[in-house]
Amino acid sequence: MAKFLTFLLFIQLASLPMHSYGEEYRVSRRWQDCEQVTKVALDKLVDILRKNDFEQLETVLNTIQSVCGENEFTQRLRILRALVEKKTTGDIIADYLAKNYQEILVMRWDYSVEEKYVEIYQNNKADFDFVPLRHPIDPLIKKKALALLNSPSYNLTEQEEKIALLFADDIDAFYELHGGISPSVVPSEDKPIAGSPDKYRHGVSIYAGAEIPLTGSNPVFKTSPTLGVLFSSRLSNPFLFEAGLKVRINTSHDREVEYRLYDDVEIIRSTASLGIGGTVGYKIFDNDKFIIAPKAGLFWELATTGLSEVNESYYDDGYDYYETQNVRYFYINTMRSTLALSVMRHLSGKTYVGLEAAYHHVPYNWDSNLLTSVQPNYGSLQLFFRF
Repeated sequence: MAKFLTFLLFIQLASLPMHSYGEEYRVSRRWQDCEQVTKVALDKLVDILRKNDFEQLETVLNTIQSVCGENEFTQRLRILRALVEKKTTGDIIADYLAKNYQEILVMRWDYSVEEKYVEIYQNNKADFDFVPLRHPIDPLIKKKALALLNSPSYNLTEQEEKIALLFADDIDAFYELHGGISPSVVPSEDKPIAGSPDKYRHGVSIYAGAEIPLTGSNPVFKTSPTLGVLFSSRLSNPFLFEAGLKVRINTSHDREVEYRLYDDVEIIRSTASLGIGGTVGYKIFDNDKFIIAPKAGLFWELATTGLSEVNESYYDDGYDYYETQNVRYFYINTMRSTLALSVMRHLSGKTYVGLEAAYHHVPYNWDSNLLTSVQPNYGSLQLFFRF
């Protein structure tokens, strides 16, 4: 009964990454739709601004917002229209500033002057609302904002003047009126941007390290190399999921053990162990450069015995004759439970490098056919790359 309940827990754990993958797919799909809709809308918006034909503006903005949601870009254009048409702007400007959209626009102006602005945009499209840096829409908005500031026919309020300065890329004047301090950090292509799209994509983690016994004066399994390949969920969530395979390669220094095969006792030495399962982690620290997460995991483990049997079957009806052979391999079956602490550092894009220290409880004698007592407590240290 205990084995059955443990197996059900294992199945439940293994299914969690699949749910996470579905969420990732939906987010990725939404981004693709948003990018396509915005791309088509930008051509129309450029034409609208050039002709001052604001009648069609709201229809285009609503189309973007229906797919992408409200963002800085759509609200900037709504404010610009209200200013040009001399409509009441107090509430919409206050909402824009309350949502810190000004910081997003300042980031846009700063990154637009970078030499590698194309690469910066390609790696962080969602941060720029899928509007390419240095797109023709930007100078058009700047031009209209400057016209509002310099036109004697417009009597702008202090709040309207402040937002027009921001739209015109006069950042210092904006912050002077806004009562804030202009950011002193010069942006570059290496500067991490919060909420990078790469953190919303699943990946693959490759592990390599060593596992050592923690108990036993003469343990059966000595220090052994380990390898692993696991599917990894997106890093944007506080919970992190992995599912895949881990292998421990046993060495010639390991002791032989007694294994019951039917009515016989065989002396065997296991050459490797294969674990199939997954882990669940929770981020306790994430500053976009470093991520620290404790983990818990379950793996169904099969340790080789080198034992097998061949079953032969025959068919002969006087006309046809068939002979088939099936090979059955015997393994030591157990369940590996893991507690670990993972630290990873962002390199570029989806690539991270990290270290994971872990404790493993592996009750090999859970398998009643294993007659030799095997120590259950192990520790490991693994280097991993996430792509």
